[in-house]
Amino acid sequence: MLSSKLIKLVKTFLLLLIIILIQIIYDRYRTYSFIPPPSISSCSFDNISACQMIDNRMRTFLYISWNRAGFCSELNQILLAFAYSIFTKRYFLIDSHLWNYGNLTDYFNLSSMNYHHFSNHTLLTDDNHINNRISHLKTTRIGTQLHKLWIAARPVQSLRLKRKVGHYLWRSISNETKKFFQTCQIKKLSNYIGIHIRRGDKVGIEARAIPLEKYIESIHRLFQKDQKLRSIFVASDDHTIVNQLRQLNSKWHFLNIHQNFNRTRKQTGHSQFDFNLLSKKEKLFETRLLMCELQMLIDSKYVICGMSSNVCRLIQTLRYQHPSTVISLDGRWRAT
Repeated sequence: MLSSKLIKLVKTFLLLLIIILIQIIYDRYRTYSFIPPPSISSCSFDNISACQMIDNRMRTFLYISWNRAGFCSELNQILLAFAYSIFTKRYFLIDSHLWNYGNLTDYFNLSSMNYHHFSNHTLLTDDNHINNRISHLKTTRIGTQLHKLWIAARPVQSLRLKRKVGHYLWRSISNETKKFFQTCQIKKLSNYIGIHIRRGDKVGIEARAIPLEKYIESIHRLFQKDQKLRSIFVASDDHTIVNQLRQLNSKWHFLNIHQNFNRTRKQTGHSQFDFNLLSKKEKLFETRLLMCELQMLIDSKYVICGMSSNVCRLIQTLRYQHPSTVISLDGRWRAT
């Protein structure tokens, strides 16, 4: 049998060993864990980054981009899906590999949102009680899913919440797209009115053409209201619109970004069918040009447009100025 002195020595040694191990664990915790990662409980519209932490992938919401819709139409839908994902405290994912505009990462730094097929996803249902019990949900804009997302996202269809998500997305514009902006944006332009005029395949199918005279009347009222206004920036899928506006009022200073590019063909309206037939390089150029126009409208003091257009509704979402600075000539803002 071991002597009592030896037993006491072994106990003392073990006690010292335990104390040392506890000290090592404590030091490691203090060194590496003094800033705990945001938990899913921190996920909110005021802390969207917390929703997109890698640790929060236990509950996800996947949006699958459609391959036929327009750019602004799809972005409006993505923002609604993202808002629903935040509201339900989920990690938001996007599958854009079939999108007719290329991959979303061509325009935004959103690699963390890329879908990697790491889990099965269940389609969104009509019942939010059921949705809340499903860990991994998905939706798209095909068939009944468009309506189901609209129903599920009712609590987040306010402009205030949609703007928070829109600003988060727009801040993540890729460096390549920002460099493109530098080549197309009109420099040193301030105190200007931005107008968006939609033509092409939108007119007659989804909305009526707004007469140019209505824009002229609205511009005139703004000039009377604000004496500091100097210029009018024109964004349109019809590149002949600027000259038509100049003919209606030759004294005003109308500008657009298309004058910065030597283009052999003057487009007189966007055709989604024709756009879908373009090469990847051409799509990238045209889309970044549209995004450059959007940025010019975001920065303008006032915007005149028609809310029947997805472009106008997206502009209202992406702006920081008071909503009253966007003047619609044909309807009211809505979330999609």
